[in-house]
Amino acid sequence: METIIGIAGTIIGVILGGVISWLHNKDQRNHEAAKERRQLLLSKYEALHELLSSVQGCVYDLLMQLLSEAAYDVSFDAGKIRNKMPMNQVKMIIDFYIPELKEDLEYLNKQTVSLYQIVGKSVLTENKAKAYKAELAVAANELSVVIAKTVSSMKEKLAKCTNNTLKNF
Repeated sequence: METIIGIAGTIIGVILGGVISWLHNKDQRNHEAAKERRQLLLSKYEALHELLSSVQGCVYDLLMQLLSEAAYDVSFDAGKIRNKMPMNQVKMIIDFYIPELKEDLEYLNKQTVSLYQIVGKSVLTENKAKAYKAELAVAANELSVVIAKTVSSMKEKLAKCTNNTLKNF
């Protein structure tokens, strides 16, 4: 009888040890998965911040080209513009990782489309009067201010997301 109790105690001890070990390993795996997710999110937040800055830079490049045309009576040279506004990358990151910014992105898209329409008018219109060039430049400037505010607002919301991610992990 004592041997049966000894064997049963050993078996129970092995089972308990295995369960405890499994639970500990599961907790470690969950912790590592959460850590990797946090690192991924933070890298995407940083990438989005940089992309939003690039969007703002592209907007300013377009604005400067329009202002130069209006102020210095220089033809708008579409070949000089190497405008690679990264809106597709911004959209992808927001769609995949930060859906809270979708409304802001839709608004930003509308504003950038309006800016491209102004640039298109400038490029396609021949023999523009100085007043027309100035009108286009003023409209582009107003849009650039709205875009700058939208980008700034998106960056603030992104900072809040980042802070929440850092707090929760």
